[in-house]
Amino acid sequence: MKKQIIKFVIDKNLDIENHLIALNAYKRNIDRGFPQQIIPANENLLKLPLIKRKNVIRKNIEYLYKKERQLKSLAQDINKEWLKIEKDFIKKLEQVHKHRFPHKSVKGVLSSADKFGYKIKEEWFAVKMFSNKYIAIDTAMHELMHFMFHKYYWEKCENSGLSENKIWDIKEAFTVLLNLEFDKFLFFPDYGRAPHNKLRRLIEKSWKKNRDFDKTLSLVIKK
Repeated sequence: MKKQIIKFVIDKNLDIENHLIALNAYKRNIDRGFPQQIIPANENLLKLPLIKRKNVIRKNIEYLYKKERQLKSLAQDINKEWLKIEKDFIKKLEQVHKHRFPHKSVKGVLSSADKFGYKIKEEWFAVKMFSNKYIAIDTAMHELMHFMFHKYYWEKCENSGLSENKIWDIKEAFTVLLNLEFDKFLFFPDYGRAPHNKLRRLIEKSWKKNRDFDKTLSLVIKK
C-alpha cells in the first residue's frame, strides 16, 4: 500500500506556531489596509515579546489538549476521508502545475487558531480544529496549492521585480483554480479574499483560454 503523503495530526507546538502565523497575518492585513476587524486580544498579544506571546497562547489552549481522545478521533476522521482522494488530488495537482508534487510527507495540523498558515521548509500546514472533515480537506487543498507555488513559481515572481506583498497576492489569487479544475474534490467553492477578486478574475479568464499555469502567471505578472 502506498504511503500516505498528507497526514493530519495533533501537535500542540505547531498549533502555537500557527497562532503566531495567524497573528502576523492579522497585522499584515491591517498594515496593508485590507478589510480587517480590530481584535483586542490580538492587539494585546502584538505588544508582547515573542516568548511571552507563545506563553499566553500556550496557556489559552492548554485545556484543549487535555481532550486527547477526542482530538485523536478528529484527526482519524479527517485522515480516513482524505485517503479517499489523496492519490487523485495529487495527480490532478501535478497535471495543473505540470510539475511533480515536491514533498514525500506533509503534516496537516489541526489548529485552534482562527486563520490557517503553513511553513514550507518544515512541511506542515494548518486546518481548523473545530470544523468538519470536509472543510478541513478543502483547507488542505488550498494550502497545497501554495506549496506548489512556493516551489515552482515564487522565484519567477521575485525575478520579475515584484514585492513580497504582490507575490503573496498572486499566490493567494491562484487558488481560484481549485474551482475550475478541482471542483469534484471540493465541498465548498474557494472564495478567496475580496482584495484579490480582480486578480482571480484575470486568472480565471486566462486559464479558460490556455489552461497553462506559466502563461497565466506571466500575464498576471505583466498586469
